[in-house]
Amino acid sequence: MSPLPELDNQTPIAIVAAGRLGSSLAIAMSNAGYNVAAVSSRRADHREWLNSRIENGLVVENAQTAANLASIVFITAPDAAIEQICSIVQWRSHQTVVHCAGVLPLSALENATRVGAKTAGFHPLQTFPSSESSDRLKDVSFATESPNSEVFTWLETLGSDLGGSAFKIESSQRAAYHASAVMACGLLAGLIGLASEMWEPLGIDRADALKRLIPLLRATVDALDEQGLPSAITGPFVRGDVETIASHISATSSSSTETGNAYAALSLATLHIVKEQGGLSESDYQSIKSLLSGKNS
Repeated sequence: MSPLPELDNQTPIAIVAAGRLGSSLAIAMSNAGYNVAAVSSRRADHREWLNSRIENGLVVENAQTAANLASIVFITAPDAAIEQICSIVQWRSHQTVVHCAGVLPLSALENATRVGAKTAGFHPLQTFPSSESSDRLKDVSFATESPNSEVFTWLETLGSDLGGSAFKIESSQRAAYHASAVMACGLLAGLIGLASEMWEPLGIDRADALKRLIPLLRATVDALDEQGLPSAITGPFVRGDVETIASHISATSSSSTETGNAYAALSLATLHIVKEQGGLSESDYQSIKSLLSGKNS
């Protein structure tokens, strides 16, 4: 088994299967002074685009070619493809293989472990709408896992150099962590979609309604950032307005059974946070809880 080479910002790095996440990460690493030696992408047009943005790295089609040029290899493919990619690359014992998936355990990289390579996970808690989202890594948290302390420390430093911060996670904790991320991102976007569709009786379509809701969303995010929880929560639950909540259940259920169930379930699940504000009387709390529980029974 070859010893692990010294890890610093000049350690050669490869980004394999560079889509939106991988491309953004490669550009951010390069801009932070790291040695991005190779990036792989199967799309010719994307390779040409990457070539124009990464000065010193080699942009190639083949994952093996990219991996051959690096000591640390980031696999940035979709979750379902990571284990397969890891299984077809011929790894070397001195390498470190890192996946960037939120939910996958390190066992997904077992093919690299078999030959003595080190493994790690490095998941940015962020969404990447395009390949040019490298600026979105600032202030981001990185869920970081590695049984090797030197690799973990290197990734921790990388997170800091990218403008964010790393925190330690275990494979057994990943499902809960990733579910939290999905609730705060994808499911939140879906929830706003449902809220936008509630405007249809007003003669306002979903796209127009979304534009009208955006200022409210921005104010809510600002309140979460500035005031935190539970202070950022407003509305009838904070005021103990049982009749208003009952009318909401009726209106959302009229929109669709699923929307009504979603409103009641989300309200019930978050009621304990509302109660932390201290303004909700015990009797109103129990009345609201009973109302919402009846909807979900």
